[in-house]
This record gives sequence, C-alpha cells and structure tokens, in this order.
Amino acid sequence: MKQGRGDEAGTRDEGRLRVTLFSPLPPSRTGVAHYASMLIPELEKHVELTAISDPSSLVPHPSSLPHSSLYFLGNNPHHSWIYDEAMRTPGVVVLHDLVLHHLIVEMTLARGDVDGYVAALEANHGAAGAAWARGRAAGLHSEMGNFLMPASVDVANRSRAVIVHNRYAADRLRSFGVTTPIHVVPHPFEPQPSARGRRDEVRARHGFSADDRVIGLFGFLTSAKRAEVVLEAFAQARAREKRLRLLVVGEPAPNVDVDALRGDGITFTGYVADEEFAAYFAAVDRLVNLRYPSAGETSGTLIRAFEAGKPVAVSDYAQFAEFPDDCVVKIAFGDGEVAALVDFFLRTLPDPAEAQAAWLRENASIELTVRGYLAALEDASRVSLAPVTRTIPLFPSLEATLHDDVIVLRNTGDFTLRTRSYGQPGYRLMMLTFDGETVIDDRWAELPRDLRPGDAAEVTLPKVRGTLRLYHAMEAIPMVVPVPFAEFVRAAL
Repeated sequence: MKQGRGDEAGTRDEGRLRVTLFSPLPPSRTGVAHYASMLIPELEKHVELTAISDPSSLVPHPSSLPHSSLYFLGNNPHHSWIYDEAMRTPGVVVLHDLVLHHLIVEMTLARGDVDGYVAALEANHGAAGAAWARGRAAGLHSEMGNFLMPASVDVANRSRAVIVHNRYAADRLRSFGVTTPIHVVPHPFEPQPSARGRRDEVRARHGFSADDRVIGLFGFLTSAKRAEVVLEAFAQARAREKRLRLLVVGEPAPNVDVDALRGDGITFTGYVADEEFAAYFAAVDRLVNLRYPSAGETSGTLIRAFEAGKPVAVSDYAQFAEFPDDCVVKIAFGDGEVAALVDFFLRTLPDPAEAQAAWLRENASIELTVRGYLAALEDASRVSLAPVTRTIPLFPSLEATLHDDVIVLRNTGDFTLRTRSYGQPGYRLMMLTFDGETVIDDRWAELPRDLRPGDAAEVTLPKVRGTLRLYHAMEAIPMVVPVPFAEFVRAAL
C-alpha cells in the first residue's frame, strides 16, 4: 500500500482496480483510524490501494486511469477535509456515523459561517432544515435536532454507492429519500486472544481486587451514552454490593463534565491507545453500552467486547436491537431503565461468550467486510450519477379537511408518516385557535397511528371558536416562527 500520494497508481498492476482511501489513520485518536488499520491490509489483497490521511497530500488523478475513491466519514472534525473531497469527487462513502450534523456544525457554524450552515441543512432536509439552522444560529437549540436531521443525505445522494454497517442506518437513509445504492457491510473485528493474559496486570494497575466486579464503560464518552443513567444505576447497585466498581475507559467529549460524574467506586482512565484496549476489555467483568439518541453507528467497542466474551448491556433501540438476545442484555427505555441496569450489574448472568463468538464468525469476519467493500466498489463502477434532487421534507405532506369538530388528515405524500417511532421524537400536530391575532387556545395532538400514503386519520378539535391554524411540529424540538399548513374559520354556534 502507498500512503499519502494519489498519482502513483499508474505504475502498478494494470489488471487491478485502483482505489484511493481517504481516512484518518493511527495515531489519530479516532475509532475510524483503528478500523482503517484493520481493513487496509486485507483490502489491498484485492485492489491497488492508496491511503490518504492528510489533506496536504491530495493529488488529482489523471482522468485516463480507471479509479475509485473510498471516503470514510465520521461525525467529528477529523473528517472535514474528507467530506469536502467526497462532495467534490463522487465515490463510495462509508458512513461510520449516519449522523454527520455535528461535523457540519464544526465546518460552518462553529467558524461563524451561518449561511453555509443554513445551505447545508437545506440541501439535506429542505425548508425544515433551513428553518432549523436559522433558529439554531439565533440561539434556539436542542441536541435532539442533530440526530433528527442527520445531515448525511446530501453527500449520500451525490455518491456512487454508500456503505453502512447495520440495517437501521440503511433504513433511515432510505426514509430520507436516498436513492444511491446502499450496502450493509459487516463491521469487522480483530482477534486479540493474547490480551486475556493481561487481565490481572490491568486490574492491579487500577487497584481492583480479585473479587471486585468491574463494570466497563468504553469509548469516547458522549452525552448519548446515557452516563447519567449508568451512574444512577451504579450508585444504587454499589449501595447493595460494595465490591462493584465502574471503569470508564476513554476520553470524554468536550461537553461532558467529568467532575460531575466522579463518585465512589468510579475510575477514569482518560485516553487509552488502541493497542491497549483489548487488555482493558479483558480486565472488566461486564460492559455497559447504552445509547440514545442513535447516530446510526455500529459500535466498534461493542464488537470488541464480543471478542472478549463478556456480558454486555445495550439499549433496546435502533441498531442495537438487531443483536441476538443471547449475545446482549437489552435495556428498555422508560421508568424501568435504571432498575433493569441495576439488575444487570448485580444478577448472576449466563456466560454469553460462545454465542458472541458464533455471532462474530457469522457476521463480523474481515473476509465478509472485504467482500462487502468489493461489491460496493463494483456497484459504484456501474452507477451513472443522476442529478441531485431535493430530499424529501422533514415534515409530511398532509391534506386537512374540517368536519364539524373533527379534522381529517390525509397523507398525500410518498412516504409513511411514522408518529410513534420508538426512541425518536414523534410527529405532532400543533393546533392554535386565534381571536384576531390573539391565541385563545394552544394544544398539540398526537396522530392515532402511522399514516401510509393515501391513509387518513381523524383528530378531534377543542370546542373553541375562532380561526384555527394547523402547524407541523416535532416532539421536544425548539421551533422558529412556524408557518401554518392549513387554516379554518370556526364560527360561533
């Protein structure tokens, strides 16, 4: 493999596909860099591969050479230059995170480029995205909006093929109107059996005794990993079992207050090099890997936990719900979440190692991953790029008709309106009644069920007379000044 230059492919075997991979590489502190280091040696057995990890090394390819590009995209600033290149020269994009909204913010709004942020959100999510971006620039913000509007739609639609690592991510892309071929490719793992011999060494380094039960929380610590739930459950469990310990392995995100998370029995390691991670997996007894909201990623730390053969708790949600019940313990959201996690910390659990090892052999071998990449590259070579069209709107196309004290709403769009998507903000109908310009009644309504194209549902209206205006809204998402999609005058009886 060549690294850093894209113009040397012409000197190599003319019979093989030339591929340039754009990705962070070690020692960059990102899971994508570790992933790339696993994939590159296996992929270059099949293609002539050049890896570029530094934007200063970009060199245009001679147009006469057959050539494909692979772009590794994650949701952090390491990937800003790769995103630019993927938008400039279509190829195969690998969405390690379905959500790229945070990356877009770093490339635009964080640099004072409000217009660029608005344009990017409009390109991805239409008028609703532009309205959201203007509201955020004006100071309105909800972290949930970053996940509700993943901002990966535009780059996916401009590409020749897309690779994701789970069905959930593929389904979400299609729900936003992505028509580019999408390949669900297994996330690989790297066997490291020798790490098990370092269990005692790592435990002694952090002061754990042989009979302590150590719970591991691994990876880049973000608010989406539900640290507050983990800590509440750990505190309750430790009050009943003093031998319980929590080991947080990895760096915190800038917006995570580590000092607020410190407590009795909790140890923070800070940054741990990739080559040390396997030893830390061996050192813990159980792992917790909750997530909400989801960025659509397949957790590399979870795959590596399977290789260690330990019980692991995941949220019963999105891509994590795809794992078999004999491999993970699924923790449902709601009032019982903390209690379920306490039970996971304390209860004697069956050994999942055999089931996890079987899942890895069948679903996560590097051979399956390479096969998936080659299929995507072949698919991309046959794709003729169509003009990029506007993506489907965030809000639905609804036709409203008034019948006495009932509004009938009909889905006139091309996609199912899902009002109760588990773990995601639901669609809400906002109903405001005005007397002149004064709001005299203000309420939100939840649709009784999902609406397929052409379906209709009834919503009962309040017994208030005046000018009724209907607005689209999303649960728990701040709004700029909304625009009504329907208006009715309800005369006094």
